[in-house]
Amino acid sequence: MDGIDFAISMALMQNSRIPYRKFAEDFNMSVNSIHKRVKKMVELGIIQKFTTQISGFFIPFINVLMFGPSNAESREELLQELGANENIYNVTQASGNYLYIHSRLRNLNELDSQISFVKRVGKIDELIVGLDKDSPINYSNYFEKITLSKLDYLIINALKDNSRKLISEIADEVGTSVKTVKRHLNRLVEKNVVQFSIDWYPDKTGIILAMFQLKLKPNIDRTKVKEKLRNKYGQTIIFTWEFSNHPDLLLSCAWANTLKDLQNFEVSLKSKDIESVTVSLLFRGEMFPTWQNQYLEDKMKELVNGSS
Repeated sequence: MDGIDFAISMALMQNSRIPYRKFAEDFNMSVNSIHKRVKKMVELGIIQKFTTQISGFFIPFINVLMFGPSNAESREELLQELGANENIYNVTQASGNYLYIHSRLRNLNELDSQISFVKRVGKIDELIVGLDKDSPINYSNYFEKITLSKLDYLIINALKDNSRKLISEIADEVGTSVKTVKRHLNRLVEKNVVQFSIDWYPDKTGIILAMFQLKLKPNIDRTKVKEKLRNKYGQTIIFTWEFSNHPDLLLSCAWANTLKDLQNFEVSLKSKDIESVTVSLLFRGEMFPTWQNQYLEDKMKELVNGSS
């Protein structure tokens, strides 16, 4: 993978229906070259699926990131055991026996039981729990709530495992016209009902991924630090999380081609704003279905039973 592959991946994570023609224009490349890059990432298992989900703005949730060293002996089984929880959508293994567990909670009432589950199953005594400051539930009141029709659900279901499906293919699948599907799909997008994304994890390439725990000095504006990091390092930093319950902590995921590059990156992070940097190398990550997926399945069953 190179910087262009990462840029394509990050854009597809935000909207996996972006036309390849748009990437070709942005990178001054041919559409065929972009197609080959994406195809290669699919073949390598870096892009595992092009997904469509009902968004967190339509059904609000809280993103929770839990992490800490695990005392479990079998790491292989552990990922599956944690992923069986209906709230957990990603588990990543890291150096130092660290685990990073990503959950989506419908409300804070689920937090205590989720912490207990992760501690017990993950065998993590020293668990750090971060409530994502940018969780959809914090912004849900800004979006208009709409009622979805049977056709809306059929369209979402048709796209759930292949968000890049052609409008004509969707129309054939749901039994209506291309024009009607296009109108409904445009409305779903405009009203922030659906999220087009990808299941993505580049652990099958030779690049190095790492998680950086950045402990900030007192009274530092973490949002400004986050912006500085993005401006300075660009696409080297893949994600950065701020937590509402940890005002002095930033968690950043970054990539490098070599350990030397990673060491240089770690050294360069230390600044007047950052008190300490803790690094863990990421070895393997896996995505799991959640209650969001089950919600759509249940809706489809209701529609089938209602029409029979």
